[in-house]
Amino acid sequence: MELKANDLQIGYGEHVVVDDMNLNIMRDKITTIIGPNGSGKSTVLKAVTRLIKYQKGNVILNGQNILSMKPKELARTIGVLPQLHSAPSDFRVKELVSYGRMPYQKAFSGKSAEDERIVQWAMEATGTWQFRDKSIYEISGGESQRVWIATVLAQKPEILFLDEPTTYLDISHQLETMNLVKKLNRETGIGVVMVLHDITQAMEVSDHVIVIKNGRKYAEGKPEDVITSKMMWDVYNVECDIVPMPGREKPLIAFKQIV
Repeated sequence: MELKANDLQIGYGEHVVVDDMNLNIMRDKITTIIGPNGSGKSTVLKAVTRLIKYQKGNVILNGQNILSMKPKELARTIGVLPQLHSAPSDFRVKELVSYGRMPYQKAFSGKSAEDERIVQWAMEATGTWQFRDKSIYEISGGESQRVWIATVLAQKPEILFLDEPTTYLDISHQLETMNLVKKLNRETGIGVVMVLHDITQAMEVSDHVIVIKNGRKYAEGKPEDVITSKMMWDVYNVECDIVPMPGREKPLIAFKQIV
């Protein structure tokens, strides 16, 4: 399974936000898009998932232009969790997750036994089955984020797109969400594409990192090859050292002391 973005230009009216963007996203990997605020990270994610239009270029999913795909066909292949999401206050957790099965349901038909099985699988995979009868507003922020991921997971997509999934979460729930993302990727083979602000999280969980600066791709590759002291200075204007640690797969980012 492969998604390619070729020479994308994305903007609003005459204002170009992203230009000359080329991406090649493969299933089975965790790909993270990083860059400063306003660099175009979320804009790229929205464009390659057809949430917003792009002005030039094309996005090809499994050899097919995404603009020619029917919504249900697209939703069976890619799942998208935006940064902001909400549900009616009377929704129960299981009811919300069940909406992830809509791409597979015919008009006026109820949930099938297969739908019920997959909803339970998605909830068990995300550790949310125990909350199934609670309101979405009766659970914590971290638990709620896992429920929303379960909702997208119930679509059974080949690639899961997450726009800043740890925003508004405290540190423990951020770690919980990142561990869940890694677990889903390793155990189910689902590809993950995330927009993240936290560079340390990107270093820890990613197989592939894409750096965007001023609406253009600055670099991409393995996180340990891309997240360097030079990149941090060039893109974020921040001084740091990248420190290899014995016994750790990924190096640590040591930011210079603020004087």
